[in-house]
Amino acid sequence: MAMDIVASGSKGNLRVHDFVIPFQENVAPFYTVESSGFGELATSIYPAPSEQQVSTDLPQEALMVKEFSNLVGSIKGKGCKPEKKWPTISRKTQLVVDAVKASIEKGFEPIESQFVDSVFNMGVWK
Repeated sequence: MAMDIVASGSKGNLRVHDFVIPFQENVAPFYTVESSGFGELATSIYPAPSEQQVSTDLPQEALMVKEFSNLVGSIKGKGCKPEKKWPTISRKTQLVVDAVKASIEKGFEPIESQFVDSVFNMGVWK
C-alpha cells in the first residue's frame, strides 16, 4: 500500500512517494525539479528530477508528537511565546490541500492558484 503526492507548479514540481506511511521509518525521500521541459522528440524530461532525502532516528509520527510536546513545554514551563512560523506553515499546507481537493472535485483538472504557485516558487514551505 502506498500513497503518492505530486504538486506541480508553473516553475517546478515536487513528488513524494508514500508520504502517509513511509516504506522506511528512518529515511523519507522526495523528488524535486525546477524549470523542466521536454527533451528532443518529447521522449524525455530535462533536467531530471533530483532525489532529496530526510534522515531521522525516529518515525515521523513520533517526531510530530515530540515537536508539539517541546513547543507546549517551552510555552507552559519556560514562559516562551509560540513560534510565529507555525501559523504560516499550517496555512500554506491547508491551501495546497484545498487546491488538491478542488482538483479532485473537478475531475482531476488542474487548479489555478496564484498562492499555491507562489509557495513553490519561493521554496517548499519557507
